[in-house]
Amino acid sequence: MHDDLCLNIGVMDEKHEEFLEILSNIKRCEQELFLPLFEVMIHHTKEHFAYEENIMHAYNFYDKKVHLDEHENMLAEMNYFYEKAKKSPAFGKSYINEYAYEKFKRHILNVDSQLAMFLKERSIA
Repeated sequence: MHDDLCLNIGVMDEKHEEFLEILSNIKRCEQELFLPLFEVMIHHTKEHFAYEENIMHAYNFYDKKVHLDEHENMLAEMNYFYEKAKKSPAFGKSYINEYAYEKFKRHILNVDSQLAMFLKERSIA
């Protein structure tokens, strides 16, 4: 993973690395694997977000609402593009190839980094 995306929170960094690996696999897969791997990405993202949400609830993270809203929006967007990709694979590939990484990166830098700082300040991570 790029150093600028590393939060130095073991499990969070692992989940982010897994996401990047799935995204990389989708980008270079054969057409018949595109939708199944897209589903894997959505499932992984749901699990990843559930993990973060459990932490936020357990430690009463101060900016929980914003973070939860971001998770909801990202999953809704992924599902939207997945459904569109079923009818027009090129539409889904455009999302994967031109947008998914940037959206993921912004999420880490703008939202996850706050949670990581919160956890480090409280010696939770």
